[in-house]
Amino acid sequence: MPVRILNRFFLKSKDRQLIRLVRQLTGLTPYKLEIYREALRHSSVNLGPSVKRSRHSNDNERLEFLGDAILDAVVADLLFKRYPFREEGFMTEMRTRIVNRSQLSHLAGKMGLVQYMEIHPDVLKNPHAMKVVGCNALEALIGAVYLDKGYQKTRNFICSKLIDQHLDLEKIMETEISYKAKLIKWSQKNQKKISFESEDFTQGRNQKLHKVRLMLDEQELLSEINHSKKLAEELASEKACGLLGV
Repeated sequence: MPVRILNRFFLKSKDRQLIRLVRQLTGLTPYKLEIYREALRHSSVNLGPSVKRSRHSNDNERLEFLGDAILDAVVADLLFKRYPFREEGFMTEMRTRIVNRSQLSHLAGKMGLVQYMEIHPDVLKNPHAMKVVGCNALEALIGAVYLDKGYQKTRNFICSKLIDQHLDLEKIMETEISYKAKLIKWSQKNQKKISFESEDFTQGRNQKLHKVRLMLDEQELLSEINHSKKLAEELASEKACGLLGV
């Protein structure tokens, strides 16, 4: 009998519960249990000043960083293969629609992810904070699966358990999501001034690009570069909505 299977007979009750939970969430049997505990531990839990200063604070923020990058790569790979005749602009916009924070929060809600997390009670009472807790936890879970199982099994988890099971790509493709309109509506409500400044430049021989600066009250908040000025404004607006909690 393999050592990994044999060792399960000696696991503590909380370890067996975690194995069942990860199987339920991902369809995979975990081996590196502590990584999954980290993925489900919000930074608000047991973070005193000494932990804050440590190299590794044992919460899910590092895994969130990793999972975000893996998710982007998997979704890009998926779209490239499923839509072989669509242009780069279409795939960029579709990826943005799939991995934007509201969509990831929706997926985390479908999975019931937040209810399994370690979170400080004060965060649970904060509606603004809770908007991003589930999204961040989902990215952290993806990072944990990648470290435990490698790229291919992580890709299978994202494609089959998340996208194919919970998202309708054709519906997403047909739905118009205007973050620019959403951001402008927010600015009007909060008496803020939103504007876009753009400049064109050429990369290489004939590649024309647009750099769009998103200005908030006359100050640059962020910028985005794209082949399409309209898409650059939309992508910048989506990022701004995330930063501002819109």
